Amino acid sequence: MSYVVLARKWRPKTFDEIVGQEHITRTLKNALLHNRIGHAYIFAGPRGVGKTTTARLLATYVNQEKLTEEDFLHPFADDAGDVQNLDVIEVDGASNRGIDEIRNLRENVRFAPTVSKYKVYIIDEVHMLSKEAFNALLKTLEEPPGHVMFIFATTEIHKVPLTILSRCQRFDFKRIPTPAIAEQLKCIAAAESIEIDEESLFLIARKAEGGLRDATSMLDQLSSFCGGNITLEAAREALGVLDDELFFQYSQLMLQKDDGQILAYVRKIFEKGHDVLNFIQGLAEHFRNLLLVAATGEEHHLETSDYYRKLYKEKAVNFHQKDLLHYLDLIIQHESQIKYSENPQLMLELLLLKLAHKPSVVDIQELLELLKKTPQPVASAPAAEKKNEFSAPQVEAPPPAPKISPPPSPVQVKEPVPEKSPGETFSSLKNLKLPTAKSVQKETSPAPETSKTAAEISLSIDEVIKEWESVVNAVKQEKIALASFLLDGVPKGIKGNIIEIAFDKTNEFHMAHVQKNTRTINRIMSAYFNQEVAIECVQCDFRSEGIREQIKSPEEKFESLKSKEPVLKRIIDLFDCETLD
Repeated sequence: MSYVVLARKWRPKTFDEIVGQEHITRTLKNALLHNRIGHAYIFAGPRGVGKTTTARLLATYVNQEKLTEEDFLHPFADDAGDVQNLDVIEVDGASNRGIDEIRNLRENVRFAPTVSKYKVYIIDEVHMLSKEAFNALLKTLEEPPGHVMFIFATTEIHKVPLTILSRCQRFDFKRIPTPAIAEQLKCIAAAESIEIDEESLFLIARKAEGGLRDATSMLDQLSSFCGGNITLEAAREALGVLDDELFFQYSQLMLQKDDGQILAYVRKIFEKGHDVLNFIQGLAEHFRNLLLVAATGEEHHLETSDYYRKLYKEKAVNFHQKDLLHYLDLIIQHESQIKYSENPQLMLELLLLKLAHKPSVVDIQELLELLKKTPQPVASAPAAEKKNEFSAPQVEAPPPAPKISPPPSPVQVKEPVPEKSPGETFSSLKNLKLPTAKSVQKETSPAPETSKTAAEISLSIDEVIKEWESVVNAVKQEKIALASFLLDGVPKGIKGNIIEIAFDKTNEFHMAHVQKNTRTINRIMSAYFNQEVAIECVQCDFRSEGIREQIKSPEEKFESLKSKEPVLKRIIDLFDCETLD
């Protein structure tokens, strides 16, 4: 006698032997017992979960006379699990998908069954039928002869027309849980004298992805590979499944952030010939298990052995739930890229390094707390001047426009001011400047006997350079972004009451932004120096004119900012920022 594979030998012969589909077998048993038999059924679900087997058993039971509960305990099939009945006709929808085959079927349904009560047509993979074939089946399916029953099976229910679905009773088969598959494999192994441990059973069950037929075939394959004594290492080798220890090794490297070890880790994966997609799927499953334990605090629901359940419980405390969600999101995004990449090793290296260096939620929360504790600057300008730095400049109150040439005339004794109109009064109020903290401090000192005009400012370029950092800080109190752009400028010279601010030719964008906001800077600088001054932006080559030596280098500015701004320092350290010259 020829060998019968385990998938056929252990095909269920009764409804009670069908694993994981109790909601379907119970419904069909009650329908048979109460004689509520439908004329058309459609079974939908993934592969290897019992659709065709259930269809064959239903075709067998429907032709039995006066069924009782006891009858469901006795099989009506041969040793291979195949029903032997001339009135049960199985049709492969993939190879008989044309309209001619369906026309022949429609002609044959008129003939009465040979020996049974019903003539049952089982059409497997019914979604493969053509549109014309479905249309030819509609009328017969809706009003078939009383002795005919149709049972359809499909793995892609969405491809079946709604006109067909509406004429059938639909049953959705679900994936079989991993523990149920492992338990069934354990019974089969015991009956077939196959030695296998619990970890190997769960390995096969997870690899089968909810299909008992696939799991039984894998058990048969491993039995031949190992000679009846299946070990975990042999099962991994034969099925191409990666060791769970490999993923725990990477999660430890993530905590250490050792780039060299991570690159060596990826190289070892490719040297051993592991499939990169299997690795990606295993890594996603690994982080999912960590997430389940971190979220629930329990490990008993993990589909793995007791040893790895304890290990997941131990390692889950090292990861935050939101971090694990981000890791899973990154893995899913990169899976298709790695699958179609011409250099999968490089893509995998980038993914693992990105996972390792992704800022953690805890670090970002610390940064947010630091931001909350940082005192906010108190504005010195009136509320009307608190506007976005990119808004229209005419909203600000413009100071008197300085005249460059000819030089302003000396101070003249003013004549009595005539009475102003309401419009002129409002215009003068707009130009009113409130004193800042710096100006108040300067006003406390004895005031000079005679005020100076713009042409008589007593400032030298050296004094402006010396006070430049303080001026930038004063601008920062109102507009942080504007101060950052102004920081790239260097006081170059003074012409009358005009202070020239030089910008390198590589900083055209910064210069343009400062130029748009000169009115704000003029007001702040005039209040700071307690005399009417204005700025003018000029462009030059810092290297050729030797200006570079007068100011700090970008690296020195960078370090200076880090030392003065704790929040900025934390951001630089957390996100590994660099300066760009």
